Amino acid sequence: MKPHRIALAVTAALLSTPLLAAEDASGANEPERIEVTGTRIKRVDVEGVSPLTVITADEIANSGLSSISEVLATSIANNGASFDGDEASGYTTGASSVNLRGMGANRTLVLINGRRQAAFPTAAGGVDNFVDVSDIPSAAVDRIEILTGGASAIYGSDAIGGVVNIYLKKEYEGGDLSARYEAPEADGRDQFTLSYTQGFNTERSNTVLMLEYKNAEELLTSQRQDYFAEGLNRIYSATGDISVPPYLVNQETGEPWAWTENWGWGDALPSSWGANLYDYDKFYHDDKYNYSQESCEAILGDKAVWYDYSSSRKCRYDKYSDRGLESAYDRVNLVLNTEYELNDDWSLYAMVNASYKDSEKYKDEKGFDRTFYQDTTTGRIDYSRSGMDDYAKFKVYRRMEEFPGPRIYESTNEKYSLAFGANGYVGDYELDVSWSSGFNKYTRDSQHMIDAAALLDVISFDPNESDPSRWYVLDVMTPEQAEAIMGVSSKRSESSIHQFTTTLTGDLVDLPYGPLAFASSIEWAREDYEDILDETTQSGGYIGMGGTGGEGDRDRYAAALEFLVPLLSNVTGAQRLELSVAGRYDYYDDETDVGGAFSPQVGLMYNPVENVLVRGSWGQSFRAPDMHRIYAGETIGFGETEYDLPNGEVYEDSYTSYKSGNLALEEEKGDYASIGIVANLTDNLDLTLDWWTIELDGAVRTISSSYIYNGPNDYKPEMNYTGQYDNCDQLPDVGFILETDDNGFDNLMCIRSGPINVAYEKSEGVDGSLNYALEDTGAGDFKFEISASYLISKEVKDFEFSEPEEYTETEYFPHWKGKASVNWSLEDLSASLSYYYTGTAEGVDLFDYYNSAGDNIEEMQTDKLAAFGRLNLSVRYGLPWDGSVRIGVNNLTDELPPYYNVRNTEHDSFPFYREDRGYSMVGRSYYLSYSQKF
Repeated sequence: MKPHRIALAVTAALLSTPLLAAEDASGANEPERIEVTGTRIKRVDVEGVSPLTVITADEIANSGLSSISEVLATSIANNGASFDGDEASGYTTGASSVNLRGMGANRTLVLINGRRQAAFPTAAGGVDNFVDVSDIPSAAVDRIEILTGGASAIYGSDAIGGVVNIYLKKEYEGGDLSARYEAPEADGRDQFTLSYTQGFNTERSNTVLMLEYKNAEELLTSQRQDYFAEGLNRIYSATGDISVPPYLVNQETGEPWAWTENWGWGDALPSSWGANLYDYDKFYHDDKYNYSQESCEAILGDKAVWYDYSSSRKCRYDKYSDRGLESAYDRVNLVLNTEYELNDDWSLYAMVNASYKDSEKYKDEKGFDRTFYQDTTTGRIDYSRSGMDDYAKFKVYRRMEEFPGPRIYESTNEKYSLAFGANGYVGDYELDVSWSSGFNKYTRDSQHMIDAAALLDVISFDPNESDPSRWYVLDVMTPEQAEAIMGVSSKRSESSIHQFTTTLTGDLVDLPYGPLAFASSIEWAREDYEDILDETTQSGGYIGMGGTGGEGDRDRYAAALEFLVPLLSNVTGAQRLELSVAGRYDYYDDETDVGGAFSPQVGLMYNPVENVLVRGSWGQSFRAPDMHRIYAGETIGFGETEYDLPNGEVYEDSYTSYKSGNLALEEEKGDYASIGIVANLTDNLDLTLDWWTIELDGAVRTISSSYIYNGPNDYKPEMNYTGQYDNCDQLPDVGFILETDDNGFDNLMCIRSGPINVAYEKSEGVDGSLNYALEDTGAGDFKFEISASYLISKEVKDFEFSEPEEYTETEYFPHWKGKASVNWSLEDLSASLSYYYTGTAEGVDLFDYYNSAGDNIEEMQTDKLAAFGRLNLSVRYGLPWDGSVRIGVNNLTDELPPYYNVRNTEHDSFPFYREDRGYSMVGRSYYLSYSQKF
């Protein structure tokens, strides 16, 4: 077999050497070229025109991190809002994203062995397509290459923020059986992993088989109650200039009020969706507000919270205890990688990757807050007063604690990927021809939904209701009544990608300072997805449950050409000067008018002396809109709004909302640039420093209903279609329609929201790294690594007329992100200490507090979230019988996410910290692993 290219790449990465290897006059010592992420031209070093980070399998093992999604979350380039589907996302339970440069998970290209993967079949947040990185087994990964910067000219339109290229093992000697168990110091989230790796090698072939099983327990909010109580139950007056509102103080003790003896959530308010009924017209009751502590406790049991300081919604509900912070799951993975050498020039290769994952996300019990109207003549109850000459108005705040069992979102993620091809030489040129196919399947069943139509047939506001099929809302619901209105919201989603790629590389001609190298590629790909909701969810039939189903497909054709031109070599002042030029044309064949565009890239690599590399690059990007932004089906929902009337009363009314994709979307266009330096200061010390910037025009945004109706006045006239259309499902774009009620009041009838090309984004930052190796000290070998990224700016404009918004000041984008490690080894013993850091984050939120004079202050103010760091310790010992044992402590100092300012209205909102910044609620955990080779 030929020398293993991956081994060469890893060696080069560890040395971080920007230099061309030395060769004698005959060229006999010239090393084999390798292909690295960011270029298809094979080179003798990993450093190119754009910054590239390589994370090896050993580094992953030493980190103590248990999944690839965790590893990617700690990358300094992953400095945007990303998500872990095991934690927060209701749309994509069990799936995780990576967001390079803060440009969006949908603008980060994720490759496995250099090939595209099928997008997750359900869009993140119901809008953005992305590739799931949670289903990749750590044991199968050989290395991860992260290209931090645009690479559209090489890989296509997805690579605006950068590229994550995950290489799976292609070669393995013998077999390995490994087991790992991890348990937090506090309750919950125990994890067990069992993996088996086997290599099958012959004189002409290498084959690797890997199987992995992983089980993770759920982590419930109630299992971290002490943390939340400590953080939330802080004395307001500790800041010196504010006092606690009187209704939040226990007048006997002067301490913040504990709502009940068992209330463990500090000053976080319990849900007002307990058991409260408003009879506006006193049709059945003597009072407008109706509740009782006896019925509250009978209905809600130990979740009941009697809220003395409310005049209207005294029966409240503990909504936190049953919520999940991390989902439970079982996952099975299979990887089969094989390569067969036909002769000295040609080889065949193939890869199979399959994953199956069952997840359970725990939720608090379903509740609702709805207005009802009852025809006083016929007794008909509806959500609208339409068709009623005379009516009584009611509002219900109700938690359905009578629904049986826990409320869980059950999901299944399946992934099947196949790739095969041939690699060889045609004359002096290397040709690679491959076909790959990927399939994803996602199912989700959301339990304990409330069927809006069935509820109308059951609900009653009459405390003397005698019909056993009717349910008075302040009574305990019977099992039969619960069964009548309870439903399951189901999602059945599939996606696929089929791609043919051919790449030709080599040296064209010899120039005065070296050969002119090139790479050319031609690609065809078809992508499709189907995201199907059940009819009730799709039509808005479940109270409080939206949906964004859709389906569509498109073909992509692409051709790319790249040159590496040696301009100078071994002359005074220029050890090396190379010009990199690349261009790519992508054409999208779908139902939009996006069509195609050309993406250029130019870069320079300059070695003024042997041990220093100065590099720079510039390029343009072209990106077609996400498929779900185009093809999302129409979703109907219902909302409520309030109006302040001249007489001081508040008028409440409902409206219908429509949301769908937009076939009129145009492409997103951008520019990116970087300048950097790589230097080997000594044989054991090297550093990198890079400045980068990425800009994007016409970025697609889904405009919210609240912005459409309450947004800037100079844009609202374009969105007001009153008098032009009868209903919002007829509107050609986002907008709203007003209607005049019986009292002559213009209120909101309906809104249509959806995606449009409106935004401008720019990210700018500086990255740096420092590596130092200290070997043969007598006390072992040491290796020190530190890397950091400073986000100078993250600027966003939602509309052309809008003022730019600096997300590092308003949206809690931290300026700093970093990591550092110390590795030590002596014979069979080694240890690693790793530190992962997320810096202080600033944002703007509503502050609501009482000042020292007793005045209630409500205004938008800046808040600061403290820095968050985790320290992981790992110790490994190699045993004489080819076994090894590793013990470790993750989050050694038991750090937990930073709190909001106590005056910030977000500080007492679940989960009481930001979920999209890589913060973890697991706390300190311990793990033990054993590996046996044979």
